[in-house]
Amino acid sequence: MSHAIRWFAVMFVCAFVDVVAVDADDAKLKPEMTVGFIHAVDASAKTFVLGGKNESQTTFKVLVKAAGNREAAHVLLDGKRTTFEEAIQSKRKATVTFVKTGDDLWVWKVDVASGSK
Repeated sequence: MSHAIRWFAVMFVCAFVDVVAVDADDAKLKPEMTVGFIHAVDASAKTFVLGGKNESQTTFKVLVKAAGNREAAHVLLDGKRTTFEEAIQSKRKATVTFVKTGDDLWVWKVDVASGSK
């Protein structure tokens, strides 16, 4: 059983590194966190726009595994793991933990509240 867990962990890390393509300068990435409301969603691109009522808006990308098209990021709805499509919907409040690589903001974890504004 522990061999399977180690294998999964290695595959998760490899998938993250392959997609994000971290170079030497970005090797010391530190996760950041922000809270806001989801304004727009592009389910096919796995992106969403987060911001406040009078604040600037930011676009985030959710990392997706190549095989099986499953989210590698933790997508939570009211604290329970779920799919991107189920959780990421306009007018919902979200707490996003992310890392920045170049101009892209990659979600590590997004916790969405099911209530609206």
